[in-house]
Amino acid sequence: MPKLDPEMKSMQEPGELNNSQQRRLRVTCEYIDKMLNDMENVLHSAASQSPFPRYVVDLNPAQVRVIEDHIRRLRAQLLRALAWQHMKPNPPDIPATRAVTIGLTFIDIAIEELKPGYMYGYGAVPEDAVTELNGVVYELRSLVEGMERYVRQGIGTDLESRLMRLEETGYDVALLQLVEEIVTRNGLVEFRSRIDLLASRLEDNNLEVALFGRVSSGKSSLLNTILNTDVLPVGINPITAVPTKLRYGPLLRAIVAYGDGRAEDITVDEFAKVITEQGNPGNLRNVVRAMVEVPSPRLREGIVLVDTPGLGSLAKRGSVETLAYLPSCDLALLLIDAGTTLNEEDIGTLRLLYEAGIPALALLSKADLLAVEDLPRVVGYIREQLQHELGLGIDVHPVSSQPECSILIDQFFEHELLPRFNRARGVRNDSIARKIGALRESVTAALVTTLDQGKRRGHDLPSGVRGLEEKLRLVSGEVGEQRTILQQAFRKLGDAPEAILSTVEGNALAWMHTYHTGRVPPLQLSEWLHTAVQESVERSLGDVRNVSRSAIDSLQSVAQEMGRSDAPSQDEVENLLRDAPRFELATIPGEINMGYWKFLGEGVVRSRTRSSLEQTVGNELKEELRQYDSALSQWSKQLMNKIEVFMNSYADAYRVQLLRIAGSSEDRVDMPQLERDLDLLRSWDVSKHPHAMLKVG
Repeated sequence: MPKLDPEMKSMQEPGELNNSQQRRLRVTCEYIDKMLNDMENVLHSAASQSPFPRYVVDLNPAQVRVIEDHIRRLRAQLLRALAWQHMKPNPPDIPATRAVTIGLTFIDIAIEELKPGYMYGYGAVPEDAVTELNGVVYELRSLVEGMERYVRQGIGTDLESRLMRLEETGYDVALLQLVEEIVTRNGLVEFRSRIDLLASRLEDNNLEVALFGRVSSGKSSLLNTILNTDVLPVGINPITAVPTKLRYGPLLRAIVAYGDGRAEDITVDEFAKVITEQGNPGNLRNVVRAMVEVPSPRLREGIVLVDTPGLGSLAKRGSVETLAYLPSCDLALLLIDAGTTLNEEDIGTLRLLYEAGIPALALLSKADLLAVEDLPRVVGYIREQLQHELGLGIDVHPVSSQPECSILIDQFFEHELLPRFNRARGVRNDSIARKIGALRESVTAALVTTLDQGKRRGHDLPSGVRGLEEKLRLVSGEVGEQRTILQQAFRKLGDAPEAILSTVEGNALAWMHTYHTGRVPPLQLSEWLHTAVQESVERSLGDVRNVSRSAIDSLQSVAQEMGRSDAPSQDEVENLLRDAPRFELATIPGEINMGYWKFLGEGVVRSRTRSSLEQTVGNELKEELRQYDSALSQWSKQLMNKIEVFMNSYADAYRVQLLRIAGSSEDRVDMPQLERDLDLLRSWDVSKHPHAMLKVG
């Protein structure tokens, strides 16, 4: 690997690339600009007099303008990438007649080759420039992806039509619609992803209510009774770790997703087979998600009920992270069997739920087994026990799936579940309203700054503002790199079953030493295998979580210094990390039994333990880890895409505002229209739309 020339290195300032690296940066920026020129030629090819037109221009003038706004934003960031190294564009020297049409994919390749790993061919990249150079890459890439996403989603009609559909459902989205119109009209493309995120949150207004409980506690029977259906099989053990979601749909239908990324509609009869141990032993079909749409009035408003598997030893694992495979529910219902009452497993489950921040209620299931006069006494006893064990005042409600006791379910649903759903929906809508209000303020500030922009033209940022731009660049670089880091970590997991077996081997040896035995039961081995895999995944997700938290802290700091009210919150990213695919091993490993071997010394016991594990589960573990790696890879791509879009929806808006403050943004300004739009936002009548935004002050 070429090293930096000592004389050249001594002449470099901290964070400065060498001459060859700067030349590469300049050439790449010029190359990207050339391809953008080609795209502009395509957009305006309808005006060509050629008798042999190559392109069918299927865009109206407003749509062309939005794409041009994206191009303009990308060009502005190219200038900032050069300014970072105190460079300016060379004078134009390429004739316009040499246009060559290259797509966004090739632009992305060019941006990728700016990464430090590719730069090493031109000399070692200074350590203090690596993260910022990655930031340059991901800043540019986010703009390219934003433009690509806009084109892919229907050239601007998507947001407008989505907001119109939301209006039809009764939401007061008038302010968000006005903001979208003004953003489109004035080329403020940096706000479009934020509007898209808000529309998505309004569209997903469900409340997930998950039922937890021991095997045979009556969860499936209770759900069938609540929804007046028999879609969930009763009396048969569910397959491990595959929650089943029930949501509203006009027709009864079932959908399952598999570890390889496939999803398919299946019949209800087939569904009953794939979600049970009897029909799908050991989850050989690798089902990772199961969904049923039920035409039940009780689900119409947005309640989603989730039937979780019997928790088994979940409560023993002692870690909040073991809940990661469960639905990211808004409310948990723990079923306590009236025939066996409260036990350690129930208490442990409630403790984990509360440690995970999930509110919970307790349901005394099979209440028909108790005499009417005994119900208050048993309910009171359970409530007292929970208060004693957990220090929590948890409501306990008797329920039963028997027809003659339907009034218990009706009372619980009408007097407990629906009011909680309505309150939760109100809290969620208030949160969205605050974000719409903050967005209104940000767009207003952008319009004000744009009006004043002509007085401060120039490409140098004022003192202090450059530091904020550097923070944003570091956020983009650190978050963007997590995609690659996560993929590599999951690939390593899929290729290294030996490390998992070594962990289980160590646990088994410790077990035999602690309990003075030469036997380890199969269920304990299975538990260790699953825990070892999940802990490996959680370590990787923990790194993503830490980077995301740090990025949000930085974005909040920038927003505060800029005097902006729109800043991201930690919980918005945290929710994305709760639904990782769960590892499942199809068969339980065989028992470890040392017999007389245990008297031949530690080395022999260790060797026999490893040999036993490899014989009973080695090959299967290797295959299951490969499939799990595939599922994790697909999930992590979607996860990081959501995180990057979320982070960039704020960072890009801040970045553009900094350019406007410096007078270096190249916004197209229709002054009269901009002033009219500013008046519209400023004169927005909160009293006519009380739920559309937060009242300021």
